[in-house]
Amino acid sequence: MKMKPTLLIFIGGHLSTAPRPQKEAAAAIKAGFRVMIRGTWWDDRLTDEDLALAASIGADFAPVIDLRKRDYSNLLLKLRQRLAREACARLGWETARALGIGAPEMLKEALRIRPDLTMVHSEAGLWVGDQMLKRGFRVGVDFEDWFSEDLPVADRKGRPLRLLKVLERKLLREAHLTLTTTHVMAKALAKDAETKRLPEVIPNCFPWSKAPRSETGTQDTRSPTTWSFYWFSQTIGPGRGLETLGAALMQVRGDWELHLRGDLRNYQTWFESAFPSMIRDRVKLHGPVSNAELPLASSSHDVGLALEEPHCPSRDLTATNKIFEYLRCGLAVIATQTAGQEEVMSACPDVGWRVPPGDVDALCEALQRCINDRESVMKARESALVAASSQWAWESFEGKMAELLRKAAFDD
Repeated sequence: MKMKPTLLIFIGGHLSTAPRPQKEAAAAIKAGFRVMIRGTWWDDRLTDEDLALAASIGADFAPVIDLRKRDYSNLLLKLRQRLAREACARLGWETARALGIGAPEMLKEALRIRPDLTMVHSEAGLWVGDQMLKRGFRVGVDFEDWFSEDLPVADRKGRPLRLLKVLERKLLREAHLTLTTTHVMAKALAKDAETKRLPEVIPNCFPWSKAPRSETGTQDTRSPTTWSFYWFSQTIGPGRGLETLGAALMQVRGDWELHLRGDLRNYQTWFESAFPSMIRDRVKLHGPVSNAELPLASSSHDVGLALEEPHCPSRDLTATNKIFEYLRCGLAVIATQTAGQEEVMSACPDVGWRVPPGDVDALCEALQRCINDRESVMKARESALVAASSQWAWESFEGKMAELLRKAAFDD
């Protein structure tokens, strides 16, 4: 029997926190690939979800690095990682380990598997992709972020920016497949790499078939008579537009609740500053939930907040999962006017409202409009479902993804 071609996908962490690779893997399996996904484990709660997700997709998932183990090899690995970061920050030595944990280990795994196509999704993966190209293997890169242009400038100390630039530009020119999230990101990446070859655009949208259809399951607890504003991310913390939100809500009149979903980590002091005591009892915190539980929980609310701040080119040019999750859950959307989010919102302008990033007064006005005009919010929610089921349904892009993977694996 003829063997299926092998697609190897490298991610930087848990599969359950990586929706793009999940969808990529599912599309590849439908296209006839055997899919192997390799990442890193550090959270016991997420490992079970990783394995369940991989099984539901039909992929083979295993960690290259399992940081849950407290053994000598992990201690040595962490020491090497720390030394690499320190050498980069202090001496300017930019090495593979400075890119992220496990780059040499990923390469060893790739050479063991010898896949027909390797797709990488992380900074360390860029180095692995380059090494695989040098050895004659076929490689693709998903620029979920513009890695060398991510994070505020003040937070880039210790990052091997020169090496990242070299790897990005080479792979944008030479990899067998390059993907990214928006057309504005694709153009910027190609311009920086001085290549006419644009990355293919696959948005961060979700399958319409998995949109919440009923009220069975666990929904967020909220007041049925109060407007519910909603925001989610992996981490609740600074630099995500929440400071602007807190200041705007101080001025909003009427009955409202704010629901924040994510891990507050060590940001309690920041949280109390961003959301002063006079409004804090209206702010409800929710912990992270599984991929399967998220749509129904999100659909409990009225208005989704996509408050990205363009503090770096990557954040300005991309459109994250957040805005598409709101659409498939039938929420009206208030989105900041980053270049990436403008690309999404301009394609479905009736789903909500756009505000300048960091503009407290404009955000306050948009929030107040939602409270004052129930009919406009309900119309926006209806439009969100239409957009999610048409131009932003993953089903519209899955075939394109499958065809791109086939061509990258086999076309000369």
